Amino acid sequence: MKKIILLVVLVFLSATICSAAKVILVTGEWPPYTSEKMEGYGFLSEIVSAVFKEAGVEIEYQFYPWLRCEKNIKEGKAYAAFPYIITDERKAIYDFSDPLGKSSFCLFYLKSNIKTDVVWEKYEDLKKYNVGGTAGYWYEKAFADAGIKLDLASSDELGVKKLHGGRFDLLATDELVGWSLIKTLFPADIKKFAVVEKHLNNDELRLMVSKTYPDSQAITKKVNEALQRIKDKGIYSEILKKYNISE
Repeated sequence: MKKIILLVVLVFLSATICSAAKVILVTGEWPPYTSEKMEGYGFLSEIVSAVFKEAGVEIEYQFYPWLRCEKNIKEGKAYAAFPYIITDERKAIYDFSDPLGKSSFCLFYLKSNIKTDVVWEKYEDLKKYNVGGTAGYWYEKAFADAGIKLDLASSDELGVKKLHGGRFDLLATDELVGWSLIKTLFPADIKKFAVVEKHLNNDELRLMVSKTYPDSQAITKKVNEALQRIKDKGIYSEILKKYNISE
């Protein structure tokens, strides 16, 4: 009986140690990049999984609202959040991995609401429009500095719904994310949506790394080296092809 109890205790301790050894990654709903509802958690999550597998590091995904993701890595409760772009404000607080992929934010609109081309060079040129977005994104400060008050939603999904309902003229969001949500939410109305030709940005997406998580710098070094190896082996390209996304 004592042997059985000892065996149970050892198994429990082993499982606890293995669980504790896993690196915690936090992310949110941003399909097709990352989503708890998608197979493989989305194409960028598949890339991240392939990178950590190549690095020989076990990971655990935890899904939260984006502001909670940032709070967790700031407090050292998770190694990194993704996908994020570098900003001056973020660099002062977090570290970053090498680029995992790219993102292009643009302005979506309903053709029935805007009859002429939206032409702009600087954010101030968009003042005549009601612009919507999602709370917590990088563009909040840029629009605020230009004197534009955004109609902010709590999620990209809600933003697309508000655009479809005519709540504002333009919606700022990532192009892949916007079309993915439109296809899911309003499949019969896809042709009613369009994108402004000039995009808001073209940026690189990375792991945003906690400076207080144990061994974070060593983990990031392994991650960057493994990322290059999966590119050299063709694993990176295969994941993108699976989702019909060009490099």
